[in-house]
Amino acid sequence: MRKTGAFIAVLLAATLTGCAGALPFLSGEPRADAVPIDELRCGDGFGTPDPDVVAGSVPEDFVPVAFYRCEAFATETDAEGIWAGSRIERFEGDLSALLAALAEPDDPPSLGACTADMWIGPELWFADAEGRYVRTPYPSTGCAKPRPDVLDRVEEAVAALALVESRFQRGSLIESAAATAAACASTAGLLVLIETLPGVDVGTVPDVPEVGVTAVPVPPPPLPSADEGTAMRVCRYASAPLSAEGVVASIQGSLPFAGVDELDREQAAHALTLIGEAGPAGTCEVEATSTVVLHPLPAAQTGATVTVELDGCRRVVGPDLRAAAAPEELLALLAP
Repeated sequence: MRKTGAFIAVLLAATLTGCAGALPFLSGEPRADAVPIDELRCGDGFGTPDPDVVAGSVPEDFVPVAFYRCEAFATETDAEGIWAGSRIERFEGDLSALLAALAEPDDPPSLGACTADMWIGPELWFADAEGRYVRTPYPSTGCAKPRPDVLDRVEEAVAALALVESRFQRGSLIESAAATAAACASTAGLLVLIETLPGVDVGTVPDVPEVGVTAVPVPPPPLPSADEGTAMRVCRYASAPLSAEGVVASIQGSLPFAGVDELDREQAAHALTLIGEAGPAGTCEVEATSTVVLHPLPAAQTGATVTVELDGCRRVVGPDLRAAAAPEELLALLAP
């Protein structure tokens, strides 16, 4: 059984003090009742609750018969790879201990400093016999975080219930089995080195006298020359359509795996020649929907790769991360 109190703490600052300073004669604001709805509407799978759901205390005229736990940041592995999404679990049994724990009051607001961290945990829902649902928050500390004692009680109460249903709601494919089998990355983006002011040596960091540290620049791995007779793996990436079964991950500036091809030695040598002749890229902000990443073979030769945008700004970026304008002949050679 997973722990209900499991959470992710994202620490933003460690210098602030705890949530001390609340005075016993102050009281927190009472929680309003939740508004029942006709469907279970868990968050978006990324820890963001549905903004249209009014969470709160369980109303007196709402008689729960089941408890739901919606866990964001869950993963599941199948033949397609590793998916990120939400896990939705239904529990039944004696809900009285769980309802009592969640009915605890919030602590009064803190008069002291609070740590600048964020608590993320599962959403808690109850269902009644009429098919209505309410979402209930955790009773909070004076710093607007779940009370630790209540988290323990919720964990114990859920452990005493019977898990009668568990389903995974797909969000995005974060590791493609097909890409792994092809020795390609699951996603690819275009990382371009930002040009610096004239006279500044890119890749070096000045000495830090206080600690005596000197950063030694590491040169990028070299591409093989056109006459070294190497083949190339061509990993293809393209925008993926939305699917009812889940969305293939496509973070801003990153495209999901779409297939793999290979250039023979003659084609690879021609590609390397064209890459070496590419002129500087102009200013462009059009996002590509189709790219390829070229891997010289054998892969252990240098580890250097080249990314080419087949549309959008149509740039070619080598191991040094500098963008050049992709020659039309190279784009034609690499076209699907």
